[in-house]
Amino acid sequence: MASQSGRFRAVRPTVRGWGVLFVGSAVLIAATVVDRREGLFLFLFLVLLFTGSAVYVRTHRPRMSATRTFTPASVSVGEPALVRTVVETRDEDIAAIASWRDEVPPVFARTPSGELPRRLPGAVRGYRALLEYELRSGSRGRYFVGPFRVRHGDPFGLVTTERRIADPQPLVVTPRVTDLSDAGLRSASGDGAQHDLSHLTTQRADELIAREYRPGDPLRRVHWRQTARRGELMVRQEEQEGDPEATLLLDTALTTKGSAAGATSSLHFERMVELTASIGIHLLDSGYAISLVESATDAVPLADGTVPFRISRFASGDSGGFLETLADAERFPVPELYDVSAGLHQVIGRTGTVMPVFAVLGRVSQLGARRLASAKVNASPAVVFLTRSLETARARDVDELTTLSDAGWRAVLADEQTSVEAAWTRVAFGDATVAARGGDHVRR
Repeated sequence: MASQSGRFRAVRPTVRGWGVLFVGSAVLIAATVVDRREGLFLFLFLVLLFTGSAVYVRTHRPRMSATRTFTPASVSVGEPALVRTVVETRDEDIAAIASWRDEVPPVFARTPSGELPRRLPGAVRGYRALLEYELRSGSRGRYFVGPFRVRHGDPFGLVTTERRIADPQPLVVTPRVTDLSDAGLRSASGDGAQHDLSHLTTQRADELIAREYRPGDPLRRVHWRQTARRGELMVRQEEQEGDPEATLLLDTALTTKGSAAGATSSLHFERMVELTASIGIHLLDSGYAISLVESATDAVPLADGTVPFRISRFASGDSGGFLETLADAERFPVPELYDVSAGLHQVIGRTGTVMPVFAVLGRVSQLGARRLASAKVNASPAVVFLTRSLETARARDVDELTTLSDAGWRAVLADEQTSVEAAWTRVAFGDATVAARGGDHVRR
């Protein structure tokens, strides 16, 4: 974002400026002691020189602008973003412009700064410099980079000040995404019998018409079975019903003394967000349109006692919008009778169709588990990840897990040390409800 030279900070003396003030004071004292008028004139000259420099810096505004860009526009946790800033000015002399600084949040660990490159000999009128540096964050979120400031002074080098020449810009740090393997899921029915489900990534593949590949067709539409059979690249041609839909439920409740719901720590919640992001990207890349349900978005319950939730919808392939939404996900305190599945029931009621449902929960009460269990009638496969913090793990967690599995949910109990790939593999390839802890798992 470009901005003309604007607000400045206080004028500050340089080392040379302090030296001039010190020498002027010493001359005044010496002139007074020896009674020499010439010393007074020298003192006044030095003071006027310093004052004139300060007034010059205070009133002189370099005609500068800066344009900042991020590559890529958003980054994943732990990945670097290259920041390029182009500084331009029409002033003839930039010798008094000493350095630059781009203010960033503490999460980036360091404040980018440096000296401005000097004008090359024989350069034409004006000045242009390209500044580059990297930013890397270990935490997701939306952070503002800037304002961009330059430090400039007077021609004598007595005083300096900083001016803001570019406004802050947001840099989105998205959750870390783990590549998930294609998996044929099994789902438990209410009576304990098992029935096979089609591959998530090829659901309804046999209902699609295979045709020859045409330039411009996305690779995610390649029909590998027909390609292998015919010996030429074939793609899936959807019928009129369009892309399949799936729903993701993220528990955004903040555990408080009055409620046993949601994530109990920041690390616990970040693992939940990472798991949600990985599943969502897996579905979007597989051709699904998804609805993301954030179960709590406000600390104040509505008039009927329910907690406001948020539903965001994303077309297949819209991974950028999905990850940016998760980058802003927060936790909110909820009342004791908190229904984690309220938004999920609204999505299912809107479509009235059976769809894949994936729920990523923190702590959940028996009431919350029973309400979520009732959504199984319109969910296939119905998958729930019941996550917990190692510090707050309870024996009752298995009771909620049993409630959900008895209703037909495919469930896994995981803790902060369970990797995304491990949790996904166990719920995808297992034969029954799975409890996962760290690197081990127990079938129940």
